[in-house]
Amino acid sequence: MSGVDESKIKESIQGHVARNRELKNLLAEKGIDLVETRIVDLHFWASNEKAANDLALALDLIGYPTTKTSRSNGSDLWNVESQVEASPLAVTDRFFVKRLVRLAADHEAEFDG
Repeated sequence: MSGVDESKIKESIQGHVARNRELKNLLAEKGIDLVETRIVDLHFWASNEKAANDLALALDLIGYPTTKTSRSNGSDLWNVESQVEASPLAVTDRFFVKRLVRLAADHEAEFDG
């Protein structure tokens, strides 16, 4: 995850956008209100403990408090979890995704959704 280049960032954003398009369709099919706000979990993978802690601080500074930072079982990666109160439409918006993908990349981490 360290040294993520621009092409990898763009690829990640495109992957999230495609997955989110399918997710919105699935939620709509189930009759879920896409504009109603709710607590939404945000998941990240950091390359090491320092990166995880730095990402947690950065998330907190932009209003997404971290609920958990821990080492992943059986891996060198660190799990960072946060929450935001937002609608499904808001968290699947391309701008939202782009912001979190780039924030994660700036902290040797990856936004997982």
